[in-house]
Amino acid sequence: MIDKSKTYTTSDGLPVQIYRTDAGGRHPVHGAVFIDGSWSCMSWPENGDVGAHYSLAEVKPKRTLEVHMNVYVDGLGAPMPGGCYYEKVEADRQACRGRFACVHITREITEGEGL
Repeated sequence: MIDKSKTYTTSDGLPVQIYRTDAGGRHPVHGAVFIDGSWSCMSWPENGDVGAHYSLAEVKPKRTLEVHMNVYVDGLGAPMPGGCYYEKVEADRQACRGRFACVHITREITEGEGL
């Protein structure tokens, strides 16, 4: 079910604006797609799937994840990840004997995406 409060693109990545989702009929979702520099009116079924390039795809919110990871060396000398912390001070405080490094990781993630 398409929700007006969410952000969508087409399955090909074109920007979409949703105006209403309750227009009735076989294509109750009304909006526009930005194609070649201008907005073109479109309508979709409730699920947004038209089986082609203009099907709707929800754009999940993104955020930046920043952590500090303690790295240790195993018995064979290979690096092994330890705990992750939001603050370096906390990573340093929680570090165990034999810490090899403290790695600062910054990554943009999409909501629902694993690391």
